[in-house]
Parts: sequence; structure tokens; C-alpha cells
Amino acid sequence: MSARSRAREHRLTPLTQAVLSLATLTAPLSVLAQQAPDAAASAPEAAPPAAAVRLNPVLVPGKRATDVGPMPGLAVTKDQIPANIQSATKEQIKESRALNIGDYMNTQLQGVSVNDYSGNPFQMDVNYRGFTASPQIGTPQGLSVFFDGVRVNEPFGDVVNWDLIPLNAIERFDLFPGSNPLFGLNTLGGAISVRSKNGFTAPGVEGELLAGSWGRKQVKLSAGANDDTLGGFLAYTGFREDGWRDNSPSRVNQLFGRSDLRLDRGSLFASALYANNELIGNGLIPLALFEQRAETVFTSPDRSDNRVLQLALGGQFDVSETFNVTGQIYTRKSKRGGLNGDIYEGFDDMIGLRGGYFDPDNPAAGVQPRNGAYYNTPGVITGTPIGLLTDTALDQTTRGASLQFNWNLPTRSVMVGASIDRSRSTYTMYQRLGLIDASHGVYASPAEIPNFLAAQIDVPGNNFEGTSTTKSLYASDTWTLTPQLTLTTAARYNHTTVDNHLLTRTVEGQVDLHELPANYDNAQTRTAEKFSYRSFNPSIGLNWLPVQGLNTFANVSRGSRTPSVVELGCAFDDTPTPVTLPGPPGQPPVVIGTTARSLLGPGCNLPTTLSGDPYLPQIRSTSFELGARGLLSANWEWNASLYRTDLKDDIYYVGVGQGRSYFDTIGKTRRRGLELGVQGRVGLLDVKAGYSYTDATFESSFYMTSPHNSSADFDQNSRTQADLGYRDYQLLPSPGASLNGGRGTYQQILVSPGARMPGIPAHAFNLNLGFRVTPSWKVGLGMQLRSMSYVRGNENNLHRTGATDQETGQYYCPTNAQTRACDQSEGGYIQTATRPGRTFRQKGTVPGFAVFNLDTSVVVSRGFTVVAQVTNLFDRRYATAGSLGINPFSPSTVGAIGASGWNYNSAEWQPSTFVGPGAPRGIFLGLSYALGAD
Repeated sequence: MSARSRAREHRLTPLTQAVLSLATLTAPLSVLAQQAPDAAASAPEAAPPAAAVRLNPVLVPGKRATDVGPMPGLAVTKDQIPANIQSATKEQIKESRALNIGDYMNTQLQGVSVNDYSGNPFQMDVNYRGFTASPQIGTPQGLSVFFDGVRVNEPFGDVVNWDLIPLNAIERFDLFPGSNPLFGLNTLGGAISVRSKNGFTAPGVEGELLAGSWGRKQVKLSAGANDDTLGGFLAYTGFREDGWRDNSPSRVNQLFGRSDLRLDRGSLFASALYANNELIGNGLIPLALFEQRAETVFTSPDRSDNRVLQLALGGQFDVSETFNVTGQIYTRKSKRGGLNGDIYEGFDDMIGLRGGYFDPDNPAAGVQPRNGAYYNTPGVITGTPIGLLTDTALDQTTRGASLQFNWNLPTRSVMVGASIDRSRSTYTMYQRLGLIDASHGVYASPAEIPNFLAAQIDVPGNNFEGTSTTKSLYASDTWTLTPQLTLTTAARYNHTTVDNHLLTRTVEGQVDLHELPANYDNAQTRTAEKFSYRSFNPSIGLNWLPVQGLNTFANVSRGSRTPSVVELGCAFDDTPTPVTLPGPPGQPPVVIGTTARSLLGPGCNLPTTLSGDPYLPQIRSTSFELGARGLLSANWEWNASLYRTDLKDDIYYVGVGQGRSYFDTIGKTRRRGLELGVQGRVGLLDVKAGYSYTDATFESSFYMTSPHNSSADFDQNSRTQADLGYRDYQLLPSPGASLNGGRGTYQQILVSPGARMPGIPAHAFNLNLGFRVTPSWKVGLGMQLRSMSYVRGNENNLHRTGATDQETGQYYCPTNAQTRACDQSEGGYIQTATRPGRTFRQKGTVPGFAVFNLDTSVVVSRGFTVVAQVTNLFDRRYATAGSLGINPFSPSTVGAIGASGWNYNSAEWQPSTFVGPGAPRGIFLGLSYALGAD
């Protein structure tokens, strides 16, 4: 029996045979394996050597081949990549005890920070060099993410659902900085390329059980095996947690399977990824509540149900020793359902007598306004809606194929490829007015809110159905000019078409929900729109090794991002449109002026509202990077880099008048910064440190709605006459009425060049220490330090404490029928009354913080390891994200207070800085098992 046969017999245990059952995914391919020539079998069996000499493994830093694009096949080492690429192996990921990729990146990599706007560890915004990959629809996305070559940015909004990527299925991942054109659209600031484990790279069985604080229970299981020709791998992750905040349980189930067939001149693989998760993220809370009790929930529920099924089939054919062809086809189907309970901000407009409350038991009181702000009354609790329930459903299907030709020549590595990706998305949304209970839970109660149609029925929003197709051609050439100098060039051509169909509310429905007429029939109008985008993005870079152990590099690259479906559907349309008011009986409506078409309908309250709107140009990026990396000694390595990325025609969620917001092009933005890193070993101590400075700024002036920013324009005369709907009155406009493209600046702020972007700390420092107490006992200590950052709503960085939101009332005068001028006989200009101003008492920033994490592991017997972890070791109270807002659960002097704590006089509501609290100290214990694993 040959050595190969004996090894195969040794590996084919019953457990191995069970794992190899995964090969049914590629059963048809086994026929090819039988037909492939087996050179080893036909050749004479060589005599075994007299003695085998076992050599210690030698690690050569920077020599591992790296896939420089989503597809494999090109043999390029890190020394030939002109950028500060950062990587993570399966061993590093396991030792980090991270929950997901974002968690790992935040604690281990340079230039990374996170924002927890949602309040769930699986739904964090991950920022890298000032660009974001987020699961939140509407967040500007700037990072592309790939799993085994399949783009996992969802087509609706380019969002990234971190909970759908199982950590224990990852062989490695690489973080590529800059606008690398090989990764296609949305690669403005970087790309994350994830490679999965398989039966050849991850043989053996691994299991891990973890339990601890907040009812957390986690199980990870994986198994892999191969017989030198056929390999199989399977991984499962189950996660349950009650959550450290009130009413915030989560459930995660992830399953991944892969089979591989290795032939003499190539390989084939098939993989399947499935996840079914239920996540509760109860979002931001007012700073005052955070300081009293961080576990508090502002409103609930905030539930997301995520499901995905991804199937991929691909392979590599080695035409010769220097030429191979790789290809892949895939299908990815995801579903996302959401139920969100929020405060109903429309209550602030319930100030008049229309829609007011009439108490039949007290007819002398007459009709009372439900909001007591403008008449300084308590307001009305009975029958007044204060909550809003939003039910959404999003179905997305993406299919694609790619083909790549690779030449690995002695001095050149050349790649030429093509890809096509087609996605289809369907989005529906329904809303209903409701009430809020004592625990701040929003619930529907038609019987208690009888006078509002939107409390009796589910009102459809602006729904969507559309397709997007992207066709691409790309190429790359890594040319070793001399042993010390490498030139890298790359380019990609993209052609994207978007075909959308939108269902929007009819004219009768273009009002706030509490103003829907009783005869409204939920009718919708269909709008179709079609867009086409083309881009050509090149890059060029150099690597120079002046001396042994020193690698310097520089690169320039261009990238692009086409507007996402939600951005196109929620884009601002400034087409002049007549504004009319009802005419006299029997007469047609009277035109009183024109205004932008988008201002005639409700604004986009993401992720719930869409509208048929115009073309937005694609975002174009230009990136520069200059850096070096090398060895300080045999045990120490370092890196340093400077970078800058400029964006043109960037897209942001801005204000355009009348308190409405849409996506619009805001001009230029910039990210620039510095990254420094060092890692190595001193005796029994491992050290890894990384520092980054990130300067993310707006570089063009624009207006945006921010009514809770102290620097906003609170002059009601900064609105236009058409927006106000006045017909028989002369107004006295302020200078602000002619600004912002003639749309006025009421309740808006001016963002000027140089203002820092919210949520991005300027300074970030990670330190990780590992100490081997004994050969079987390890102790690790990690620290994450972040500087202060601005909150959303403070994009101009000018919000200050001490000021108030006291408004200047609207000046108006009856118009003389003959002169159409102010009729002085009526007393001249009259000023409307306004509610009392509310004082801003909190800053528009979240402070910096430092968090420490402790972990330890002890090998108790062969294959068994006990682990312990303490997160937030010193129980530091901190926040990673924030937004300016208003708190209706405020103390009262005049206003009535309901069971929920709601103050029915909005003049007493408190302007607040809302924050995303970080988790308190958590203690977790676990047991891991590994049998036959590498």
C-alpha cells in the first residue's frame, strides 16, 4: 500500500465520511474526477526514503499569496501590493473572541471605528478611513464587501448585514484601502474580501460553547475533511441573548457548507450560506436617560428579521503552469422584515382646532387643541395618537457570473476579467398611528383613537419594485521591473442600468397621517424611472524595496458609486410645480406660485418613504496613498501610511425646506489621514499597536434640515409664500427666504467647507497584549481608545449650549384687492404668536473614551480549552454614536402627562442629544474543543 493510500485510509474515519457527505453538492463533478488522469496512480511507486526528517515551519513575512480582487487565481504577494493592506487569519479571528467581522475590525485593525446607532452588536456601522459599511438603510455607503467573490452589499441601499456572515466559516479576510477599481462599484474608501474555509484548509472538528452576561449563549461548530481529491466543510453558529438593554433579545442562526473537488489541472467548488436571524436594536436614547439608566429604551419595538440563502459554484482550470482561468456563478436571495415603533413627530403640528378634541361631557370648553403648545394649555390625552408603527418588508434577489483569465509569469502577473450582476428588489411599507405604554412600547389601539383614519387602518407608504444590472470589464498588471521595483496598474469599466417602479400615495395622501381625510382609500400612483451610468476607473501604484526588510509604496486610484435604489427613489426634484389653493365655489383652483415638486409631498423618513424622483449623478472618488512597511528585527514589523480620498458629487440626506428631507448631491467631501502600526514579541509578551488619524470633512457648502441644532434658522419668515400656502396675504420675507436655491432656510443649518463629518473620531488607538504565562495558559488585554466625535444633526459643528429654539413669528398683511399690496386699513403687518423657546442644554458631540477587554485561555487537556472573557473591564460608561433630537417624555409645568410620560404640551419638550450607549461590563465563560484541526 502506498503512503498516499495509507494516509487516505487513516483520514476516512466515520466522522470524516459524514463531513464528506457535503460532496453531494458537487456529485456531478465526481464523474470528471474519475475521468481525470491520475498520474500518481499510473507512475511506478517510489521507494520510501530511508528516514524522514521533520523540519520546523519557517514563517516568511509578507510572502503569502493574496487575491488582489474578488476572484482568486493571481499569485501576488503583499510585498507587491502598493497599499496598507490589513489581513486576518482564522487563528487570529478565533483568538480575538469577536462576535462578527465589524467587532474584529474595531478591536484589531487600524483606521477603524464603529457607531452603534441601532443598539445591537450585529447591526453596527463600521467606519474605515471615514467611509462606512452599515446595515442601516439610508446611511451613505463607501465600502464594498465580498464573501468568496460574491458581493454582499445588498442592492437596496448598498447596506451590509454583518449578522449574515458566519465568523467560524472564514479562512481569512483582507481589507484593501482606497478606491481599488478591481472590486467594482461602491469601493470608494476600501474593500473587504472574505475567503471561506474548506475541507482542505480546515480539516478536523472544532466546537465552542460560550455563556455569560445578559443571558448570552453561543455555540459554534465546524468540521472539515478531505481525501486528497474531495473535500467538505460545514460550519454552524447559534447565538441567543436577552440583551443588556430593556426588551432587546436577539437570535442568530448561521449555516455554511462547502465542497471542493481538486483535479490534476484545476479545482471546483460549490458552497451554500444560510442565515435566519431576529435582531432587536432599540436605538438611541436621550442623554439624560443614559446618565440615569443606560439600559433604558426610548421607544420599542425595533425589530429586524434577516434571512439569506446564497449559493455559489465556481472553479479554476490550469491551462498551463503560468496560465489559469477562474469562473463563478451565484445566486443570493435575502429577505428583511422590520417592525419599528417610534414617537409620532406629527403631534407637534396638532396645534389648531381642526382635528381637536371635543368633550361631550364638557361642551362649554369647546374644541381643544390636542397639543397645548401654542395656546399654553395642557393638551389632550384622550384619543390623541403619539406613537407610530412602521411595518416594512424587503425582498432582494441577486444573480451574477464572472470569468477571469490569469497569467502568472516570472516577472508579471496579469489578470483580465468580466462580470455581470443583476438584482431585483421589492420593498413595501405600511404605517399606523398608535399609543405608547408606560414601558415606552408603541402599540396599535383603534378603539382608543377613533377619530383618526390612520389609527384604524394600515396606510401604505411609497412602495418600490426595481431591477439593477451592472456589466463590468476589468484588468490588472503587476510587473516586477527589477527585484526591488514593482509597477501595478489596473482598470475597470462599469455599465449600470436601473429600472424602478414606484407606488406613491395619491395627492389626497400627501399629508401627515393625522390629517388623512376620512374618505381616503389608500390609493396609490405608479411612477416609472430608468437610469443609466457608465464609469472607467484606473489605478497605478509602485512598490520599492530599497533595502532588505523595507517596502515603500505609493498609489493613485479612481472609483465610483452609482446612487442606490433608495437614494434615487428619495432624490430631491426641484422641478417648478404650481402651488394651488381652492378657488371660490364653482371656480378652478387659484395658483399662488410655484415650488419644487418634492416640496408638495411628504419628506423621506427613512427607511419608510420613497418617491419617484430625478437622476442623481454617480459619486466619483480619487484616492492617493503613500507609505512604507518593514521589519525592525526578526520579531518586529511596522507600517506607516498617509492617504487622501476626494469625492465629487457626494450624496447626503439633506433638508430642502418645509422641514422635508431628501437625498441630494452636496458637492465635494474629503477623507485624509495617517495610519501607524507595530507588532512583535518581547520574550513571552506579544504586542500589537495601531494608531490612526482620520480627517473626514465636507468640502462644499449646503443646507440641511436640523431643527434641534442651536445654529438653525428659527425665523418663520425664512419660508417662501408658495411653501406657506398664503394667497390673500402679503408676507415680509427675511433674507433667508431667498437662500437655499430659493427654498428658504427655516429650521435649517448651513454646512460649510471644513466641517467634520458626524460619527468619525479623529483619533483612534488600539493596543493588544498577549502574555503566555505557561505553555498552556494565555492572558490577553486589549484597549480601544477613541476621541470625541460630532453627532448627526450637527454636521456644521456649530451647535452650542445656552441658546434656545425661540422662533420669530410669521409677518403677514391682508392684501388690498386693487393694489395687491399690504392693506394698511386692516392694521398693517401682523405677527403670528409662537410657543416659548426651549433651551439647548447638551453638546452636539459624544466624548472620547477608552475601553479595556480581558481574556484568558487554558488548555486543560489535548483538544480541550477553557476560555474566559471580560468585556469593558472597568465598566466604563460611554457612547459611540449620537444625534440631535427632542424628548417628548419631559417634565411638565402646564402640559398633561400621560401614562407613558408623554408631555402633551410640546413647548415643554426638551431638546436633547441622543446617544448610542456602549455595553457595560460583561463576563463570559466558554469551552472549546478541537480534534485534528490545524
